[in-house]
Amino acid sequence: MICLIIYPAQSAAAAAKAVRVCAFSVVPSLFPFFVLAKLLLSGGLSFPFPDRFAEKCFGVSGPCLSAFFVSLLGGYPAGVAAVSDLYRNGAITKQDAERALCFCNNSGPAFFLSLIGATVLGSVKAGLTLYFIHIMSAVLCGRFFAARKSAGFQMRQIGPSGKPSEKRLPEAISESCAAVLQISGLIVFFSVLIAIAEEIGVFRLLEMFPRFPVKEAKALLCGVFELSCGILRSAESRFAFVLCAFLMGWGGFCVHLQAKAIWQASGLRPRRYYFSKLLHGLLSAIFALTLASPSALSVSVSSFVSLLCLFFPTISEKWGRNLAQNTL
Repeated sequence: MICLIIYPAQSAAAAAKAVRVCAFSVVPSLFPFFVLAKLLLSGGLSFPFPDRFAEKCFGVSGPCLSAFFVSLLGGYPAGVAAVSDLYRNGAITKQDAERALCFCNNSGPAFFLSLIGATVLGSVKAGLTLYFIHIMSAVLCGRFFAARKSAGFQMRQIGPSGKPSEKRLPEAISESCAAVLQISGLIVFFSVLIAIAEEIGVFRLLEMFPRFPVKEAKALLCGVFELSCGILRSAESRFAFVLCAFLMGWGGFCVHLQAKAIWQASGLRPRRYYFSKLLHGLLSAIFALTLASPSALSVSVSSFVSLLCLFFPTISEKWGRNLAQNTL
């Protein structure tokens, strides 16, 4: 509050810039997709693969894969909204929903191709490569947290058999408006917070160390809180490709609060969500570094972590709970 009074012009300028980003980027890209995703899910959208495939690969039921693909096409936080809608409609259990949230909050192709590829990296091909890295890391995260379903019966919330078709569109629009407004508010808040931190000299402390990578540290610190700010700052770094890969996998606290606001409204509490997003960012950074500067060490590390994620559920199940509780 004191900083807002001391730096009113800077705070207002940051808020105005964030509002323009929301008006010209966030709302046009997210709002139509939110409405369409809610219409599809309320109409009983189901993924064509059977439950056995989803349970064997990710330890969830089949409808969760539809939310996974919604997240890869719609971006943050469309996948979380899709999982919450599936749970409220009674299509999946609470256990499946909380596990799916660990790998169903991903970025869409528009952000990679337009902002990262064309603006930051100057290459749409590089943005497309990062998008494929993002998808592969999300799949590995889902596999890493996969667990065998219990042999007993599964309880799930019983929702209505179906909404009348004339009510689906108005409800989808009203719910999407509320979600987009909340997302925009968080973006404005974190943009002002970062602007104030820059004015009071938080980032100047990094310049006290002559050999410290100041540009990379600034981009990383900003991206940890607000994704788009960190991505734009990474354009000044030599390691922009790797930084963008990590930040897109991590998502930022602004994205996490958006997702939390959505899943809390449905009564969900994914305990491993933050660890899964950190793992997503680290996996993306490792794969991006391997592509940017391939070497025997980077290829070995990326191969090792990939195999670890793929076979960890099998190893954990075979060797007992001590591995899952102590080693993890």
